[in-house]
Amino acid sequence: MLDSFRGQMRGVSIFIVIVIAVIFTLTGIGSISLSGANSGEVATVNGEAITEQKFLLELQRLKNRIRSENESITSDELDDDILRPIVLEQLIGSVVASQAALNQGMAVSANMLNKVLMSVEAFQTDGKFDEDRYRYFIRNRGQTHSGFKQQLTNEMVSGQLFDGYRFSSFVTNQMLSSIAELVFQKRSYYYLTVPRQPVFEGIKIPETDAKDFYSQNGSLFQAEEQVLVDFIEISAQSLARDIVVEKSELATRFEDEAADFIPSISRRAAHILLADLDSDLISDIMQSISIGVPFAELVGKYSTDVGSSSTGGDLGFSEGSTFPNSFEQALKGLSVGDVSEPVITESGVHIIKLLEMQQSRFIESEELPRIEREIVKERVDSLLSKKLSDLRELSFNAESMSELADKVDAVVSVSPLITRVSGDGIGSFKSVREAAFSKEVLFDGYVSEVLEIEPDRFVVVKLNRHIEARQKEYSEVSMEIKRSLASDRADVKLESLGEALMSRLESGETVEQLAKSNGYQWQVVIDADRTTASLNSEVNMLAFSVIFGDSMAHASFQLRSKDLVLISVNDRKAGNFAAMNTDEQISFKNSIISSLTNRELESYHSELVLAAKVLQ
Repeated sequence: MLDSFRGQMRGVSIFIVIVIAVIFTLTGIGSISLSGANSGEVATVNGEAITEQKFLLELQRLKNRIRSENESITSDELDDDILRPIVLEQLIGSVVASQAALNQGMAVSANMLNKVLMSVEAFQTDGKFDEDRYRYFIRNRGQTHSGFKQQLTNEMVSGQLFDGYRFSSFVTNQMLSSIAELVFQKRSYYYLTVPRQPVFEGIKIPETDAKDFYSQNGSLFQAEEQVLVDFIEISAQSLARDIVVEKSELATRFEDEAADFIPSISRRAAHILLADLDSDLISDIMQSISIGVPFAELVGKYSTDVGSSSTGGDLGFSEGSTFPNSFEQALKGLSVGDVSEPVITESGVHIIKLLEMQQSRFIESEELPRIEREIVKERVDSLLSKKLSDLRELSFNAESMSELADKVDAVVSVSPLITRVSGDGIGSFKSVREAAFSKEVLFDGYVSEVLEIEPDRFVVVKLNRHIEARQKEYSEVSMEIKRSLASDRADVKLESLGEALMSRLESGETVEQLAKSNGYQWQVVIDADRTTASLNSEVNMLAFSVIFGDSMAHASFQLRSKDLVLISVNDRKAGNFAAMNTDEQISFKNSIISSLTNRELESYHSELVLAAKVLQ
C-alpha cells in the first residue's frame, strides 16, 4: 500500500508544485549595478571578488557538463556569449548565499570539513582517502588546497542557512486537508475523440486559392543562400587506420627497451605528522609503537595531516622522488613493517612506517600493446605534421582541389548544402561555415586556410557551387501552400464541429449518444485519480482541468495530436487526508513542506541578491 502511495506521490508532485506555484532556484541575480571591476575580477559582490580564474573554471565545468549530457554537441555550439551570463549568475548567487550565512554567525569546524573531504568518493581509492587523487583533483581545477577548502566551507555554511529554513517550516492539518482534497481528488468522466486527420484529408484546395495566396505572400517563401564546397580532410584517426606495425618491429622495440630497463623499487609509506619536535610526545609515540599499539591508531590520535589521518597515515607509493629528500632517505633505510626515527622536513616532523615494497617489471605481454600504440602514434604524428605542412603550403593559391589532393595523398569530397547558420557533415562546424562564406572562398575562389575542426582533424574547403538567396517559384511551394491552407481550414472546420457537438451535449445528449450517432470512438472512466497509469495521460489531465460545479460539466479540447476531445465530467470525490495511514500522511506532509520551503527559499534568496551591491 505504501509503495503504491509513494508511486502516486511521485506522479502528483508536479501538480503540487503547480498548485503551490513553487519554483526553487539559486541563480537569479536581479538588478546589477554595473561598473568596472578590478583587474583579474569579473565582478564583486558586496566587496568580495569573483576572480577571472574562478569564473573561467566554472565556465569550463558547465561546458564539460553539457558535453557529457549531449555527446553530439560541438565546441562551436558551446557559445561563450550564451554561457557566460549563466555562469556569472550562478557565482553571484553562490557568493550572496555564503555571505548571508557567515553574517549570521554560521561556521564549519575544521573537524567537520575534514570529515567531508574524507568522504568524497572522487578522492578515494578502494574506499579510502587518497591524497594523490585529492591533490590531482584540485591541481586540475587550478586551485590550491586552502582555496578549495574555502570554497567547500562557503558551500557548507550556505547549506546550513538554507537548512535552517527547511527544518523550521511547518503546515497545519487544515492546510494539509485542503491540499489533499484537491491533489487526491477522483473523477468519473466520459469522452469522445473527433480525429482531425479525416477532416484534413477531406479538404481540397483549389489551384486558384493556392496561387492567390502565393501572389499575396510570396515573400514568405525564401530559399536561404547556400553553398556546396569541395573539401580535403586529413585526420590522425584516418592516418592511423592505414598504419600496420610488423611483429618484428614490435619485438625489436621491446628488446631495446628491455635492455635499457632498470628495475626500480617503489615503497609505500605511512606517517605520523607532528607540528614540531616535541621530545616528550615523540617519546610517548615511540614507546607505544614498541609495545605494539597499532600505527594507524596512533595516526588517528596524534597526526596533524588531515589528508592521511583517516587512512592510517597511508601516503601511497614513491619511487624515490615523491617526498622530500630526508623523508625518502629515511624510507630507504627501513624494512617492511619498520618505523623510522623522527624525520624533519618543511612540513613538520614525520614518524615513518614502511608498509610495502614493489619492484617494477618489464614483461612482453604487458608492454607490447603500449609499444604498438606508441609506434602508431609516432608515425601518425610525423605523417600528420608533414601532410599539414604540405597542405598549408600547397593550398595557398591552389586552383585545383583534385591536384592538391593528389599532392598530399588525400581525396576530395563534396559537402552537403550549407547555409550561413547550419549544415550537415562538415557543415555542422561553425568554422567551416564561416570559411565557406568568407570573401576569399565565396567570391575570390581561393582555397581556405587549414581549419582544425576537432583535435587532430583538419580540412580545407573550396567553393563548388553558390546558390544565392531567392524567392522560391510557385511550383516549388504549391504543395506546401495547399497543405498549409488545408490545415488552417481543417482547424476551422474542427472548431465548428466541436461547437456543434458541445451545444448538443449542453442540450442533454450524452457523450455515448453523440459518439454512436457520428461514428466516433468514446470511453468511460470511473474514479480516476490524476496519475492513473492506464489512462490517456493528456485526456486525464484535461478532465481534471474542467471546472466542476454541482452537476455534470462539459468541455472540449484540442490535443497535441490536434484531434478534438469532448469530455463530460459527471462525478468527483475529494481526497481525504484523514483516511490515509500514518506513513502516507507523513510522506504527503513532507512533500508539501518541501514545496512550501522551496518557495520561501526562492523569495529569501532573491531578496538577498537584490539587496547585494554587485559590480561587474
